[in-house]
Amino acid sequence: MDKPILAVVAVAALVAALVWGRSARRLQRVWQRVGDELGPEADATVLARSAYRKELHTVTLYAVLAVASAFSATWEQRDADMVFGFVLVPVVLSILFGRDFRREARLAEDRILLERRAEEVLSQEELAPRRWAARLAPDDLPDFAGFELGRVYQAGTGLMAGDFYDVFRVAPTRIAAVIGDVTGHGIEPSITAFQAKYLLRVFLRQYRDPAQALEELNRQMSALERAEELI
Repeated sequence: MDKPILAVVAVAALVAALVWGRSARRLQRVWQRVGDELGPEADATVLARSAYRKELHTVTLYAVLAVASAFSATWEQRDADMVFGFVLVPVVLSILFGRDFRREARLAEDRILLERRAEEVLSQEELAPRRWAARLAPDDLPDFAGFELGRVYQAGTGLMAGDFYDVFRVAPTRIAAVIGDVTGHGIEPSITAFQAKYLLRVFLRQYRDPAQALEELNRQMSALERAEELI
């Protein structure tokens, strides 16, 4: 053997073919199992089949390289060149299945984007109630010169509740402190609490007498015709 380097290449390519072959076999089982569960046209089935075919293509390429390198290490140069012609087999397969591979790659990209959007939606759905509750009952109170403020608050059942409080300036030397609760639990009382809290901000700045502000709040909230809710 006058070309030992080609013998080493042949052995390495054969080992690589065996490794990729085991991976391809496992992907084939995955493809068949997904196809049996979801059907042959499902996106997951198409992607599993694509992964299997790409692995099989790699196995074919390494196997051809192993055979060609082994023959090149022992045969005459002209005969070895003919053996290397078998490399055209995986090349032709790449050309034949190239369009399918591109389509499946786009499908995989669309699936990843869809899963990412779904994760964002789930994250927003989890975060929204916390942000909403923080608007109704904030953890931090503003600082007002001349006033010392503190808070002790224990949330009711669930994040979407009707409890709220607020402290804000209504005049250079006056602040308003509001504590409120809407009957019930869930999204509806929480929305009512949000409306009441910020309407009171408007009315308490508009009317110096808090009783007038509460009367106006009662008038506005009663117009919503939610008789079952009390604040």
